[in-house]
Amino acid sequence: MKGKSIQSICITLILVLGAVTTQAGAATFTVGSNGEGNNSSIQEAVNNAQNGDIIFVSPGIYRENINVNKELSIIASTELSGDQINRTYVIGAIPTNDVFSITSNNVRISGFHILGGPSGMDTYGEVGLYLEGVQNCSISNNTLMLNDIGIDLNNSQRNVLDNNLIGFGTSGIFLTDSNENLLSNNLVTTNSQGIWVINSTNNTLLNNTADSNEVGFYLGMSRMNMLESNLISKNDNGVVLADMAESNILANNSMYMNGLGVYLNASSGNRLYQNSFFNFFNAEDEGMNIWNSSSAGNFWNDYNGTDADGNGIGDTPYVVNQTSGSIDYMPIVENAPSDETPENLNGNNTGTSV
Repeated sequence: MKGKSIQSICITLILVLGAVTTQAGAATFTVGSNGEGNNSSIQEAVNNAQNGDIIFVSPGIYRENINVNKELSIIASTELSGDQINRTYVIGAIPTNDVFSITSNNVRISGFHILGGPSGMDTYGEVGLYLEGVQNCSISNNTLMLNDIGIDLNNSQRNVLDNNLIGFGTSGIFLTDSNENLLSNNLVTTNSQGIWVINSTNNTLLNNTADSNEVGFYLGMSRMNMLESNLISKNDNGVVLADMAESNILANNSMYMNGLGVYLNASSGNRLYQNSFFNFFNAEDEGMNIWNSSSAGNFWNDYNGTDADGNGIGDTPYVVNQTSGSIDYMPIVENAPSDETPENLNGNNTGTSV
């Protein structure tokens, strides 16, 4: 009986100590560029923190390259206050190094203005936010300008990139060997390459805007990805699928004023439906792909068929490539909803809250 009592006391002590340890582990750190925080740099706070801690960074300019190798939340204080005037800038101190290098799972980075400055190297130099071999990270509400690559995921799974603005760089968002990630509500503008997905599967690209890039979206050697409800406008090439990109779905995307809306090269088995095409050249398909679902195809601004029964589906197919059999058998005659018309290009899913 006495042994059981001692055992019960030991178990209770272990539980209490565990609870205390958990509470102590969830510490918060503050960073101020003018000495107002208890850390003078973001890297100093990262070095002092433990897994699960939160780092709040005050407005100011921080010139540093940050290595995040712990499970941390690093949040700009303006993110919480909604202050759009006093911003938190992070500028890479070494132009050829990544501004944020993330090598731990469960990291959150939110609310920063990240500037790198293109390195001018023939190969990619610095990255604004680089994620290497990580899972379950959240990158949200950041503005990234003048980086060789804005956000780069390499061999990373189940991460969320939401509501980021990436512009004036070489590549906006780059995924390599990365699966099951969600990219949503991001605005990628005025880059050489917008959003690139290489050798990656089961990623969802939802409600993003690619505007005024050389290439808006590029999928190479990638399978089973979903591109849905994206606005793709004023790019030289809107969407490119190449190098055996297979079994991807493009649905309900709006493609306006691109040089070429969609180009499929050496890629087959992809399905495209309920997209809106208003481009100089709408589509070029050099593979064998499917251009309609079981109920509807796509809206084509240059379709000249009729709809005698008024069901909204054209009476004659829209031919993309007769030789390869790339044909939209159910072209939509009436345009997509009004919020996808050219008059509202700047009012739809642009992620302007960043």
